[in-house]
Order: sequence, then structure tokens, then C-alpha cells
Amino acid sequence: MPSKLTDAEITELVQEGYVTILDREVDPGGLKTQTEALRSGQITPGGFLRALTASAEYGNRKLIKAPNAPLEALHHSRVQMVKSLPKAEVIVDLGGGSVQSADGGLVLMGYPYPFRSLTIVEPPQAERHEIYKHLAPGDPVQHMSRLGLIRYLYTSMADMAPIPTGSVDMVFSGESVEHVTRIDLELVFAEVHRILKPNGYFIFDTPNRAVTEIQLRGFAERFINPDHKYEYKHAELVAMLERHHFTIEEAKGLTWTPSARQTGTLDLGDMIRHYGFFDDIENSYLLYYRCRPK
Repeated sequence: MPSKLTDAEITELVQEGYVTILDREVDPGGLKTQTEALRSGQITPGGFLRALTASAEYGNRKLIKAPNAPLEALHHSRVQMVKSLPKAEVIVDLGGGSVQSADGGLVLMGYPYPFRSLTIVEPPQAERHEIYKHLAPGDPVQHMSRLGLIRYLYTSMADMAPIPTGSVDMVFSGESVEHVTRIDLELVFAEVHRILKPNGYFIFDTPNRAVTEIQLRGFAERFINPDHKYEYKHAELVAMLERHHFTIEEAKGLTWTPSARQTGTLDLGDMIRHYGFFDDIENSYLLYYRCRPK
């Protein structure tokens, strides 16, 4: 049903909507598309305004104005990753403790499926960096979450002897492989391969050194976190996964930062504008891998 508004009123609505909601003048293409849709009755004035507030551009604008916007955008990418993880009955989460709750990072970040058991592997408190001394209130041993039973295993993830061989559906590592030495990561990958079922998943993300070394230009020996032992480039992890008999089913970047390697400077605006998954892994802030044992 055609709109009851005049052409002038429709044009004014579109122009004001863009300025008020998206904080910019409407582009010619947007003006043409939106005025035609309103004139024909394809969308209502209220539907037009709701569409603007539901748009990715509006979401980005909100992030840009938020405190710690780049970190919040990066967190948004990682939440998207966790929500995309496959359904698994038996899960091991390497370094998945949280200072917020005994539920741990996976549950807090929105893992969507119930599970039979989730084992969170953390080093004993005495071996943790000062900033991670109290990862979960009281260092629990066992905890019932809304999704299922959570067990805590306080040991190095390079030695997960209590976990039976071939017993795990998915091993997840959320920004934790960089917290062990390169030598220990070889042992971690071997342990992950051992505990996984033949059709299991090994999924992890980690900072991309090709970008973080630009972020820290002038401080070549530093990492973005004082507890990091080593930050990896894509080729290094591909070689290591091959060496430990993993097939990489998916390798993507999380939070695209194309300007870093183009200009030699990390533009934090990139992190705000380009959150989520990207095929251009080598120019993204985080490296993401979804693997299966061969």
C-alpha cells in the first residue's frame, strides 16, 4: 500500500533518520533505495527507523563511542567465535578459567550447547602469573553450570595425564597457547592429539605476531600481555599443526586490521570497524584455527 506521506516528507524522514541514527548524511544510493521503499509502502516509517538501528553500521557506531572500544570490539569477535563452536559432549578448555565466575570463559561467552562435562585446565595457583592468581573464586574442583558439569584440572596443559586417551570431543583454547613456551606448546599439541577422539575438534585462537609486532614497534622483545611467552605468526602455527598430525579445516582471522602491515602502524579504528571472522588471516589481529586429528 503506497505511503500517505508526501515525497518531500519521505525525503526529509530518510535524511533525518541517517543524521540522527547513523550520524552522517545519507548517501545517494541509500536515499534512492529508502525513498522508493517508503513511497511504495514496502517499508513503513517505523520499519525504516528500526532497520537503521539494527544495522551493522549502527552497531559499529555504538562500539566506537564505548569506553575501551578496540578491546570491546575484539571481545565481540571472540564471543562470535565461541557461539560458532560445534556441539560437543565432552570438552576440555585450555586456560578457560575466569575471574568472574566458576562457569569459566566458554559458558560466560555464550557457548550455545549443553555438555556432559567440561574440564578447565589451569596451572596451579603458585605457578600462575600475578595477574591470574585468582582465576575462579576459590579455585573450585567441581562446579555445576547451567550447561553441564565443570571440572577443574590444575596442571600444566603440556601434561594432561589424568585425561584418558581418545576421550574428548573438543579441545578449545581461547588465547592460551601464547602463555606457554614454544617447547611446551609442542607438548601441548601432542597431548591434545592424544586426548581427542578420532573425529574430535581442536579449536583455538591466539594473537597474530605479524600485527602485534607492529603494535609494539620499538619494543621488539615485548608481547601484548606480560604473561605471554611467545606470539605466533600464521606460518609457524600451520607448520606446528602439520608436525603434530592435525588437519586444518578452517583458518581465519578474527578482527581484521589491514592498515597495520600496509602502513606500519596499527589503526585501532580497524579493530572497531572490522570485528568478526575474516579470510585474510595474516592481516587480522587474532589467528583462529579449527582442526581435526589425522
